[in-house]
Amino acid sequence: MSSHIPLPKEKHHKSKLYVTRSSLSSPKAEHIKAIETHPLNYRLSIIVPSSVKTVQQTLAKYIGPYYHVSLKLSDLIDPGFIANYVRRNALIALSRNRFIDADDVFAIDGRGTLVLSVCKDTYETLGLAGSQAQFPLRRGSRFIIKIDLLAEFMDPMKKYYQRVRSRFDAVFAEPVEFLMGYYDAQSGTPITLDLPGASAVDPQLTHSLSKGVSGPSVEHLLDGQTDTWNEQAQAAFEWVGLAVSGSPVVGSSWSPSSACAYQPPVSSPPTDFSIFTVTGMLCAKAISSIVKEMLESSSNIYVCVWGFEDAPISWKLYEHNYYTSGENMYAQLYVPNKNSCLTFQACGAWDAFS
Repeated sequence: MSSHIPLPKEKHHKSKLYVTRSSLSSPKAEHIKAIETHPLNYRLSIIVPSSVKTVQQTLAKYIGPYYHVSLKLSDLIDPGFIANYVRRNALIALSRNRFIDADDVFAIDGRGTLVLSVCKDTYETLGLAGSQAQFPLRRGSRFIIKIDLLAEFMDPMKKYYQRVRSRFDAVFAEPVEFLMGYYDAQSGTPITLDLPGASAVDPQLTHSLSKGVSGPSVEHLLDGQTDTWNEQAQAAFEWVGLAVSGSPVVGSSWSPSSACAYQPPVSSPPTDFSIFTVTGMLCAKAISSIVKEMLESSSNIYVCVWGFEDAPISWKLYEHNYYTSGENMYAQLYVPNKNSCLTFQACGAWDAFS
């Protein structure tokens, strides 16, 4: 009997949207957990009232260069590399120009776990223990291997380490191109990655101003569950996505027409909003630090974060694949005067997070 237990068929073909309400003062801090357990991010957008003037200074503190690096896979498990980078701070890595549904893909999650998502031929040649991927549906066509680089068995004197090193040398002899970021483990502030051949890349920052915009009435959503709550929550989520993409339908002059029947959600009074977007490799801890500082303004804040579509994991090391979109993103609506946050976590059909 096969040990592979596929998800129910309907789960394979439907995208999922999870909504969580959390208290900003709760020790559980579910809104922060949603950020910090999603390690592989490439875009961050923040929507704030234009009266909030500290966004750029806050972003400058926590957003810095990431790197293009060419390394063999065995370099990632070298004792010096683990001691100097993985163990000391937060190192995030994702293989470049590789597709999760067609190629061998590699990542490090910032907490010391190396993840390999490999095709059947690679897995059989490699000979290391892993598990059958839940996606794609074709049984046994893809495998996931997770290695805790900080574990005791990764001591170079241990047989397991020696086995992994010898198989990496044999199977992955050619260098792999990586995106890599190196950050302070506590705050997420960027640290210079002084690896030979590492090429620094600055994230792109854009800023736009939308005047007289009626944002969603998040306070209305927080007042209690109603028969139409689900529809209103989804409408608020869609509004954030439209706003950060610069869609005219959220503007003050918009009205539904035969060409586009979009109806804005239940709204708050018109406000001037500033929208800041950062694109590059972004550290989850840095994002949570940015959010915490922004909340000091006591203004409503909307945050939207996109994960890499070809990442092998999404939240909490759950398996991620592409299918039709590779979607793994989240939006958060912070309402300080209600001491609350609504978190929307959107997963594509081929994402094991639930």
